[in-house]
Amino acid sequence: MNNIAQLAIYLDDQLAERLEKAVKASGKSKSKWVANAIKRSLQDQWPEGFFELAGSWRDDIGSDEIINRIRNGMGMLDSREKLR
Repeated sequence: MNNIAQLAIYLDDQLAERLEKAVKASGKSKSKWVANAIKRSLQDQWPEGFFELAGSWRDDIGSDEIINRIRNGMGMLDSREKLR
């Protein structure tokens, strides 16, 4: 069984009220809600190794040309019927 750490925090009244509303809306316990918020906050934004890929792709065209091609391709979307 994993050890579970306990945490005591101090919140001002306004923040505590906001927390109570969020917890009630979620249907979770306060402890579970706070633990999930901490997990989301500490989660990496990018996959491991993502930034090491920068510059690793070799191609005959530069980044400016790639951007131009993407932007020019934006006008080539399928036409759709108009909404009424």
